[in-house]
Amino acid sequence: MPTNIKDYSTTQANNTSLNGISTAEGMLPSNLNNAIRALMKNTRDWFNDAQWIEYGDGDGAFTAAYASATSFTIAGVDVTSIYHAGRRIKLTATTPGTIFGTIASSTFSTNTTVNVTWDSGSLANEAITHVYIGALSKTNSSIPTEIIGTSNISDSAITTAKIAADAVNGTKIADDSINSEHYVDGSIDTAHIADAQITTAKITDANVTTAKIAADAVDGTKIADDSINSEHYVDGSIDTAHIADSQITTAKIADSAITSAKINDGAIVNADINASAAIDATKIHDGTISNTEFGFLNGVSSNIQTQLDAKGASNANLNTIGGLSNADGNFIVGSGSTWVAEAGSTARASLGLGTISTQAANSVAISGGTITGLGAPSASSDAATKNYVDNLVTGLKTRIITRVATTANINLSNALENGDTLDGITLATGNKVLVKDQTDATENGIYNVVASGTATRDTDYDTVAELAGQLVIVQEGSSNADKIFLCTTDNSGSIGSVNIVFTVVTPSNVGDVTLNGVQTLTNKTLTSPVISDIVSVSNGNISVLPNGTGKVLLDGDGSSGGVAVTDGLVEIKTGTGNVSKVKFYCESSNAHAQTLQAAPHSAASSAVLTLPNNTGTLIGTGDSGTLPVAAIDIDGGTDIGADLTTSDLIIVDDGAGGTNRKAALSRIVTLVDANSSAASAGFAVAMAIAL
Repeated sequence: MPTNIKDYSTTQANNTSLNGISTAEGMLPSNLNNAIRALMKNTRDWFNDAQWIEYGDGDGAFTAAYASATSFTIAGVDVTSIYHAGRRIKLTATTPGTIFGTIASSTFSTNTTVNVTWDSGSLANEAITHVYIGALSKTNSSIPTEIIGTSNISDSAITTAKIAADAVNGTKIADDSINSEHYVDGSIDTAHIADAQITTAKITDANVTTAKIAADAVDGTKIADDSINSEHYVDGSIDTAHIADSQITTAKIADSAITSAKINDGAIVNADINASAAIDATKIHDGTISNTEFGFLNGVSSNIQTQLDAKGASNANLNTIGGLSNADGNFIVGSGSTWVAEAGSTARASLGLGTISTQAANSVAISGGTITGLGAPSASSDAATKNYVDNLVTGLKTRIITRVATTANINLSNALENGDTLDGITLATGNKVLVKDQTDATENGIYNVVASGTATRDTDYDTVAELAGQLVIVQEGSSNADKIFLCTTDNSGSIGSVNIVFTVVTPSNVGDVTLNGVQTLTNKTLTSPVISDIVSVSNGNISVLPNGTGKVLLDGDGSSGGVAVTDGLVEIKTGTGNVSKVKFYCESSNAHAQTLQAAPHSAASSAVLTLPNNTGTLIGTGDSGTLPVAAIDIDGGTDIGADLTTSDLIIVDDGAGGTNRKAALSRIVTLVDANSSAASAGFAVAMAIAL
């Protein structure tokens, strides 16, 4: 199915589908619109990167396959003229991604094999997704002439093979660019040598002999500038007349060649001496002052004698200080007129330090030191020694708080590591753990959870003396949460040699518990001691409020029975095998009681009894009370479902103010028959209407 320009066939009749849209004869009119849109899309896709063409085999869909890391094939068609050497290739596949290269060669035998030199990367033995060739062919190129400028040519890209014969003339060669390596041996003849261009340096030594030179043939024009040196002059032939004025420079004078005799007296003035000239001290005066001694004068800004006199005044102070006593503890203090040596309280007073007892500051900060000589404190503000405090706290014990406690023997080498679970709690590094159940009781104690490896004892409790008599409170755990344990081990022995024993502490369960004010017990069960009476304050209410959907439970005899109270519902259950009952006592000393009880299990009843809407008295079986006719509502009753018969029953009142009794319909038939005379016509009509 063609999905892009690469899939179009050069045979027009074969193009029957475009991006899945049928373009065959008899296609739907809407397909024409869709096909044009698809063609526009394909054209745009190609134009977006028009420098690359997915040529394939030149006619519709094609198959490109891996041949080697540097070659691929185009199946079934000879397209070597298209995939020719030098043409650029872009190829995409899963492993290398998109890679670029230049075709080295191509051959055909059943398939066209294209060999490529890749810029980087190589092919893997897998499916090839796309193969593109550069839009420009190396042969029969479409590039116009004279449009490639210098900016289009890479550095070093023009080789000898690219330059035509005799194409490089004088205008193409930069000045000073041809040196000896560019000449062919023997190619320079007389015509190529300009006048006066052969200097001494150009002639091989000893090759121009006297016989070769005509008399007076060497004149000024034949001698190159700077070519005559000292060896060409006859000794003594250069006289004053031959030397131009100011031509003898320092460079022309040999070292040590100018002696005092050559210098006129008074000819050297200060301006003639170079600023950087190193004039040795021995050349000054009589030569007795050294360079080092001259260096001592550096930085002197005024009269040396004046400066020495000023230093003498300072020496007086030094002399005074030097004469003071150097006894241990002495300070040198200025008195205002001279220097004196002071010690002890005199020096402290001069320095404004005072003494510890009289100093002006409110506190004394001592860093790294100690205060000794303190007596036993008597006032509340007195300082106390460590010994005094240690004596006070001897025998005192604090409670130890641990996160969890063991419930059985554990392996100390790996059971108290970060992330382990103990008594239902996940441990974390640094947690304190009470280990109390070891088979070897000498291993019991307080341990810290480690990141990994063997647990270590807490350093605050790693001796028997630190553990003996301690109370340990456990915070969490399925079995040990909120329990208190006492270490009953005596204060003697050493860790590892005596058993460390912990006993759970059970609070007393006798006596009275008095709760004053508002008390909140959250998720707690009070089982012992048992509460016998709950009495409110005078005229106060006793409120029992469960949380959320909870119930107020009044347990019966400890079985499954009892009373449960929730919002709008009171449930009375039994655990003794008897039906549930509610007793209502009379007003006179509870002498009589009426009982309301549930139907037995055998009745299988879950009926709901709804109380009457109006005030009145409920009438039960055997009651002599009356039920108003208005209270009887048969509208909602169930129809008998059959014709009435003489055996069906009705309720009748046995005379005015009589007793309600049942009667069969046969009695109505008898009554009607007995009163069917004309005189009783009204009665019969009334009965007919009633029936």
